[in-house]
Amino acid sequence: MGMRKLLSSLLRAAHKRFRLTRELAQKENHFRSLVESSSDVIMIAAPSGVLRYVSPAAAGVFGRPAEELVGTELANLIHPEDLGGVVHEVRRFLAADPVEEPTTRIECRFRSGDGSWLHVESTVSRHYGGLVFNSRDVTERVRLQAQLQHYAEHDALTDLPNRALFTKRVQHALSRRASASDVPLRNTAVLFIDLDGFKAVNDTFGHQAGDELLVQAARRLQDSVRHGDTASRLGSDEFAALIVGDNTRDRAARERHILELADRLRTTLSQPYLIDGNDVRVNSSIGVAFAEAGLGAGELLRNADLAMYRAKAGGEGRVELYKPQMQQDVVRKAELATRLRAALHDSEFTLLHQPVVSLEDGRITSVSAHARWRSSQGVLFTPAEFLRVAEDSDKTAELGRWMLEQAVEQAAERHATGLSAPVVVRVSARRPLDRSMPLGTIEALLTRHGLPSGSLIIELSDADPSLSLDELERRLGALRRIGVRIALDGFGSGHGALTALRRLPVDILKLDRSLVEGIVESPRLQKTTSGLLRIAGDLGLQSMADGVDLPEQVVALRAMGCTHGQGMAFSGPLDEYRLRRALSSAYYPVPRSRPGTTFEGSDVRGAASSGDAFAEPGLAAAELLREYVPHSQDEAETVARAAGELEHALARLFARLGPPPEPTAPVYDPAGSGDGGARQ
Repeated sequence: MGMRKLLSSLLRAAHKRFRLTRELAQKENHFRSLVESSSDVIMIAAPSGVLRYVSPAAAGVFGRPAEELVGTELANLIHPEDLGGVVHEVRRFLAADPVEEPTTRIECRFRSGDGSWLHVESTVSRHYGGLVFNSRDVTERVRLQAQLQHYAEHDALTDLPNRALFTKRVQHALSRRASASDVPLRNTAVLFIDLDGFKAVNDTFGHQAGDELLVQAARRLQDSVRHGDTASRLGSDEFAALIVGDNTRDRAARERHILELADRLRTTLSQPYLIDGNDVRVNSSIGVAFAEAGLGAGELLRNADLAMYRAKAGGEGRVELYKPQMQQDVVRKAELATRLRAALHDSEFTLLHQPVVSLEDGRITSVSAHARWRSSQGVLFTPAEFLRVAEDSDKTAELGRWMLEQAVEQAAERHATGLSAPVVVRVSARRPLDRSMPLGTIEALLTRHGLPSGSLIIELSDADPSLSLDELERRLGALRRIGVRIALDGFGSGHGALTALRRLPVDILKLDRSLVEGIVESPRLQKTTSGLLRIAGDLGLQSMADGVDLPEQVVALRAMGCTHGQGMAFSGPLDEYRLRRALSSAYYPVPRSRPGTTFEGSDVRGAASSGDAFAEPGLAAAELLREYVPHSQDEAETVARAAGELEHALARLFARLGPPPEPTAPVYDPAGSGDGGARQ
């Protein structure tokens, strides 16, 4: 009985063992078939790191038979630069809880049979103290990812790093240098580069030529920086360069070195570009900013940008070093722009008018409108300041509409009282092309206020040849057909005005102030100005000089053939009351030269000859004083008091000198009869 039970137990155990052995064999065969048919490489590594099993797929993936890999240390197959990261990840994985983290993923470079390196991604799991690697070749995927990354971080046209990558490299340089030493950090610099005149290249030669110029400029920039520095295209015609600091120079020497580099770069970028057989020229403006402790990449780039804009403001083709004052100016301009928006709606602007005088007989032939802004705090802002802010804050059109409306309305009111001097309103040459200023606007404005069209003169400024001159010519022609006259400002200041003169319907040429300032002393300016005035005369146009502040300038300009002028030699801008008083007098005495003397002529008081008009020099001096721009209400009140006191003091002085001669035009005395050269 006992033997039977024992035999039965042995048979059951043998059957169970047979069944388990068969199941194990089936599972092993199933595992082997899965492993051998898998495109992934299955590798089992012992705790020592030696490979104990490698699936047959290794021949296709790694280019090496499985038998050759078995017995090899896994570390010998991994790229040396990746080995440290792999070891670190394996140690971390083995120390982790198997339940919470049953697998991990490792990517590294793996040596192939031909000696090259493959990018391999492996899913790793534990196996009796060792590891199982389920590995696949991801080289093509890595290549595509790198290509996409390159496209995302580089400019498509020039292949230079774009703004995103440039900013990243600047930040990396700042953090690396800051951790090393303060000297190389402060020696690190960013150059912000803008190509002056690039838009004109696009407009003249086409966008394909513009693209070719950008490619050539990028190549010049790349060749000008050291290995380890970064050249970048930020967008449009803006480029940048990161110059990484070093320990070889002190701050002053390094600053000189960077500025010299920037100037050489400016010269290089300004050399002619050969495009489709044409020599094309552009200038470059460069802003330079040095790194400082605590400054981020965005702030450093902004500082270089501010310096670049300061360089452009000073004239094309310049290099400017960033100074903290530039940021303060930006903040002040932003505050001023905010106040400007409110000022246009709160009636803080007023119009003054400056007489335009015939240089032959002193008659006031027109008046030029000038906007003035006195804030509610009493601060008077100069036109140079608020017009620049208006342009930067897109308020130019709104301010221009206000000026035109007010000038026409006030001129109509004067015309109704018999004071019919035309009014000159200065507008940007872009304004007639602006949709906010349709052709019918000016005609409707004149009709509404009852001002004859011949009493309005539109003075064009900024005659940029890149403008659509065909459309501008058409619109100005329509204005002339209804009787409005056209003046061209800035004549003699550059090529743009000459180009505009050749194309546009113009009645009056206005000499640029830069010609007038040195007209007495400079023979070169005299020849230039005489030539320009001959052009005006040959075309049958009136000529007008701006900034005629001295009697000598009046005499010189008249001798050259200039017909009209405006400036402090006659009067500054006047408020409405004083303007009407001057218009009632109708003319100003004009200086006359006399043989044997340099200049001779008018009463030094230079005022319109009305009962008390010889107070006008006091008004002019007070007006100049008011042009001072205070920054506080106390300063504003001080300036206002000083201007008033100056005006009254000068008025009393001239009153004691006695009245001027009766208002008849002075004439030149060819005999030099000793009565002052001018007879009444």
